[in-house]
Amino acid sequence: MGVELLSLMCVAFVLSRRSPTVDVRHFDPDSVKIRCPRCRWQPQKQDRWFCEPGCRHHWNTFETSGICPACAKHWHETACLRCRAWSLHADWYETDQGN
Repeated sequence: MGVELLSLMCVAFVLSRRSPTVDVRHFDPDSVKIRCPRCRWQPQKQDRWFCEPGCRHHWNTFETSGICPACAKHWHETACLRCRAWSLHADWYETDQGN
């Protein structure tokens, strides 16, 4: 099964908290180093995650820093579309300190 098909089928979020006022910072996966903390896979701009449980909207979670643009649900953990491991969303962003 290809990564694109997996991205449509994979439920890519786990427990979260909803925040009525959220600071959405937009990230461009093509210009920021974003990698799965477990397998090091790098998502591409066309990869999609589902807001499930939630509103079932699908989007690239890294473009909104883990916040569903349809319902403002804040996802604190993200599943890798390659290895399917769950990690804190913040752990996907690599720092400039040699990571």
